[in-house]
Amino acid sequence: MTNELMNPITNIRTLEPIIFYSGKADELQIFLKDTDFGELIIISLADDQLKVKEVLLEETNEKLDWKQDYKGLRILVPETGHASNNKMGRVLKVSF
Repeated sequence: MTNELMNPITNIRTLEPIIFYSGKADELQIFLKDTDFGELIIISLADDQLKVKEVLLEETNEKLDWKQDYKGLRILVPETGHASNNKMGRVLKVSF
């Protein structure tokens, strides 16, 4: 589902996740594996592509900490300790 490069020193992962347009005018859905947590960087969502306003964990609507710059969208994803109810894994909602 994702290609990842892991930096063993800082535990930051660069992902190329599956991203879908949700059907809403200003929302994307990002599908993650249950094992994708910590600080994740999505290069394809750099600030020259679109301006992010909010990032939520879909299951709980929990607002996640994030930062967007020319390098990509950095999201701090919590470890849940349990498997997602979604067969595809966890889903992030990105509003722009």
